[in-house]
Amino acid sequence: MRRFIYSSLSALLLSASILSPALASAPKIELSASGSMVFDFTAPFISSSGLLNDSHIIQVMVLGMSLEDLTISIPPQMGKFSQVQVTDGTGKAVAAKITTNKKQVAIAFDQPVNPGQLLQINIVGIQTDQEEGSILLYGLTGHRAGIRDEIPIGTARIQVPGRG
Repeated sequence: MRRFIYSSLSALLLSASILSPALASAPKIELSASGSMVFDFTAPFISSSGLLNDSHIIQVMVLGMSLEDLTISIPPQMGKFSQVQVTDGTGKAVAAKITTNKKQVAIAFDQPVNPGQLLQINIVGIQTDQEEGSILLYGLTGHRAGIRDEIPIGTARIQVPGRG
């Protein structure tokens, strides 16, 4: 009986020591008093995306660490666009070097964007021959300060409106 208790206790302690670091680094998800879930993000994420006239707009919330650059994959169905603008949450232009080609937009910020900042990317002058209701997907990746490898930020989804 003692051997059973000691072996059970040893297994419990071993599993607790293995799982505790993994649980400590996981994103926090809590249930609020109203019953809705509350997320605690520690990395940049796409907070919204949509249309405004002939522009596709993608908003990125910077959290965790400073963001040095962004890369946006252009959907293969995209016809063309005229320019890309980057602004902060107040509408002020963010100083950055922007390079574009048919497959991607690369945005290198002059100064890293600090955590807590909202970025708005406006892809202006969109021309596409997509059918009403089709969906364009923009993949976003970036480099955070202190991390050499590219990190995924998310996929912005924009639905093409009707033509009439």
